[in-house]
Amino acid sequence: MTARRIRRRSIATWIGRVLGMLAAVYVAFVSVEGSRRLVRPGRRALEAIDDGPSTPADLGLAYEAVAFETEDGITIAGWLIAAGRDTRAAVVLLHGFSWNRMPDLTEFVPWLQPRYHVLQFDFRGHGESGDAPITLGTAERRDVAAAVRFMISRGYGPIALMGLSMGASAGIMAAGDLPVAAVVADAPFAELHNPVENRMRELGYPLAGIGSRLVVAAAALRARIKLTQPVDRVAAISPRGLLLIAPREDRLTSWTQSRRLYDAAREPKELYVVQGAEHGDARRQGGAAYVGRVLAFLDRFMAER
Repeated sequence: MTARRIRRRSIATWIGRVLGMLAAVYVAFVSVEGSRRLVRPGRRALEAIDDGPSTPADLGLAYEAVAFETEDGITIAGWLIAAGRDTRAAVVLLHGFSWNRMPDLTEFVPWLQPRYHVLQFDFRGHGESGDAPITLGTAERRDVAAAVRFMISRGYGPIALMGLSMGASAGIMAAGDLPVAAVVADAPFAELHNPVENRMRELGYPLAGIGSRLVVAAAALRARIKLTQPVDRVAAISPRGLLLIAPREDRLTSWTQSRRLYDAAREPKELYVVQGAEHGDARRQGGAAYVGRVLAFLDRFMAER
């Protein structure tokens, strides 16, 4: 072997080692930092948004500040808002990742409350609820279960779950074990890595597909829990009703995630694709059609016996 070939091989080996080291550093950074942001994103204060209402009373609605405990000892804080008619039927609202109950007070309560009692609460690690790692729906299933138990203890029923984003997926994962009548899931993810991958790609991270799976795996280690995929739980919702709402232009959670859930679910099920809507924007984009579709679905499954 000539000296030139030896030198070339040596340079190639050195470059390979450097690239390998850089890849290892990148993997470590993505896993550590990404999982930290996923499990402990920081709390948003429970306060009015853009000079909007800060409590249901600001909308002229009677409500009670409530608290209840999960089976693993987390205190959950919320509002119980009285229905505008004589009924025992109720909807439990489930908010999205890193938020709290406040956005739903403006977006959903005003048109749900005339027909149903509404329970809003903050998931663990969010808002005014107790501290705990965030697990994108796996541990949050216990929060949903505690909310349903609380409503039953107050004599409410039938009960439906309605969630947005992480709340939608948490509702899907929880419903199969709960005495609820229906689930409305707006912009749910079927697989945990999908919104993580899309956010990484949006922020310009290379190898977002691989990186997102690393982040999810590291998040499970941080939270010390085996994470559940909503697509593996959705079939258990039957015979309860399931309405999947897919914002067609969603760049965080692909609308095809709702299609994936729909295909895996059993009847009765519906898929409502909202054209032109982005993540969290389906209600505003869909307008009266969105409200009408959700209320018709709830009316179908929430007939009081």
